[in-house]
Amino acid sequence: MNKAKRVKLAVLVGVPILLLLVYILRTPIMQLSGLLGPCVFHELTGMHCPGCGNTRAVKALLHLHPIISFRNNPIIILLGLTGLGFYTELAFDVFGRKVSFMPKNQFFWLAVLGVLLVFYVLRNIFPILAPIS
Repeated sequence: MNKAKRVKLAVLVGVPILLLLVYILRTPIMQLSGLLGPCVFHELTGMHCPGCGNTRAVKALLHLHPIISFRNNPIIILLGLTGLGFYTELAFDVFGRKVSFMPKNQFFWLAVLGVLLVFYVLRNIFPILAPIS
């Protein structure tokens, strides 16, 4: 087995183990989140930055509440789904099949980024889009 395939196999096995460890250790991890201070941008301006709600989104996800997580900050769920797509492609590749689930087009990813940027502006205009306090 060549080195590239060994690395892919290690990632294929290692990611679920890492996710399981994070889930098992979710209580200490959430206690560490208390060390994070408030958002400086929000404290100074009263507006929500693109990162506002990320900690609460991760906490909700660790408690298996994906809707609350998405409501606090959708980027956490979107990154998770993107990671799952690339992980699935990797799994197929390790087992000898090339499958493409994720768009490779740069325009697609720029459009996603644009939509997220518009959302982050709108969340400061419409309170319903703001993170849950």
